[in-house]
Amino acid sequence: MVKNTMKLMLAASLLLGGSALMAEQKAPAQNAQMPKLKPLTPEAEKAAYRLFDALKMKEGIRSALDQSLAVQVKRQPAMAPYEGIYKNFFHKYTKWEDMKKDLAKLYAQAFTPKEMDELTKFYSSEVGRKSLTVMPRLTQLSMLLAQQRIAKHADELKKAVAEKAKELEAAAQKEKK
Repeated sequence: MVKNTMKLMLAASLLLGGSALMAEQKAPAQNAQMPKLKPLTPEAEKAAYRLFDALKMKEGIRSALDQSLAVQVKRQPAMAPYEGIYKNFFHKYTKWEDMKKDLAKLYAQAFTPKEMDELTKFYSSEVGRKSLTVMPRLTQLSMLLAQQRIAKHADELKKAVAEKAKELEAAAQKEKK
């Protein structure tokens, strides 16, 4: 029982602090602070909302959270009986109406209203819409390719880490003397 509880706590911390969102990209660390944001102008807010519509962000956030939870449950089967609790919790605190203005502030820090309008135009085009459906899969496959390449050379990494560990241990022993 303790082992399962530990697994659940680990899984919860992964979901809350390091869960994958939007095509398995790492979320900011739990201790990360939100930057101080400039006030949101009405023009920037409207431009952000138009962009969010083009990106189908409302649906994307919900889908990403659900997919992230499904991945974690698959990795940590002990979470399965609690999946509904996690899903309800995440949906409760990530409601679109509660998040969209804060997201607009974030986007307004990175893009001018004109730039957001240009992005909206692109993502409303045929190739932009296609990119929204294709890019997440390409990102996922790119990560898989990188993982496979790294796995082929895992022994090299293990050897380098073992050598460094020996160096550190030798240095620590030398300091004790």
